[in-house]
Amino acid sequence: MTEYDVPWKEVFDSYLQDFMQLCLPEGHDLIDWESPVENKEQELPRLFPESPAKGRVADKLFRVRFKGHPQPTWVLIHTEVQVSRIPDFARRMFVCYYRILDRFQEPVVCIGVIADKSKKWRPNHWGQEVMECRVQFNFPIVKLSDYWERRDELEASDNPFATVILAHLLSQASAKEPETRFRFKVELIRRLYDKLWDAENIRRLFRFIDWVLDLPRDFAIQFKEQVHQIELEKQMPYITSIEKLAKLEGEAIGEVRGEARGEARGEARGEARGEARGEARGQTKGKIKILQELLGLTVASDLELDALTEDGREGLLLELREKFSTR
Repeated sequence: MTEYDVPWKEVFDSYLQDFMQLCLPEGHDLIDWESPVENKEQELPRLFPESPAKGRVADKLFRVRFKGHPQPTWVLIHTEVQVSRIPDFARRMFVCYYRILDRFQEPVVCIGVIADKSKKWRPNHWGQEVMECRVQFNFPIVKLSDYWERRDELEASDNPFATVILAHLLSQASAKEPETRFRFKVELIRRLYDKLWDAENIRRLFRFIDWVLDLPRDFAIQFKEQVHQIELEKQMPYITSIEKLAKLEGEAIGEVRGEARGEARGEARGEARGEARGEARGQTKGKIKILQELLGLTVASDLELDALTEDGREGLLLELREKFSTR
């Protein structure tokens, strides 16, 4: 798993239809998006047990249904993202194709998403012929560098995958320029809120932007302050609320350790057990307090929380989390 594996996998999981609509519109129109899309990523280790090639940062496998067929027709889409030039990329795409076809015995489409900076490298076919035995394999590719000249279009688009591509391109353009990257990153985040997307979309895209446009510590601190300011302006605390909850869940340990020490009864072994129990209680209590703050309500005071049993506190925490997730 490489540095960019996690964010790319998440955006393909969340925005497959948006990706197809933006990058391969003719293919998008062939797919019946009313039918369920099956994520077949769990099959990849069996199909490709060998170590992934250098540069392949996201393999995704989906099963979708095509329109207009009298019987159900399923297509497996194997997506790769390459951040560096791989000499045998096209041959490997052919290997992907025949392994998936052999495993599932259903039509297969292999899509190559080429994420390197080169304008010329466009591996979209592979062939071999010996005597009268011939193989010719062609496959669609999406060359992300082609979108550099279309940045205005990406910025104006309401398609979430346009933001994904734009973030990737700006990451490459600012690789050795932290001040420029900081400015790009703030602009991208502000644009997320300007789109008036819902909280979940903003959080997903924020995670991708935050990952691919990483910043040195000093700029990261300034960026966090900028995000907070943007959320205050927009009155949309989608990101800082999560950070605040995560922070309290970590900082709760400090409060908790006070309780833990109170439970210590002298003996080292008993002290360790008491600290663990007290720390767990303090973490739960801290999480409840911050969720109450975020939700703007007070379900239980400190004294009432202390009076609750462990099961009672856990039940209250679960209830508050459900309220928060449905906001």
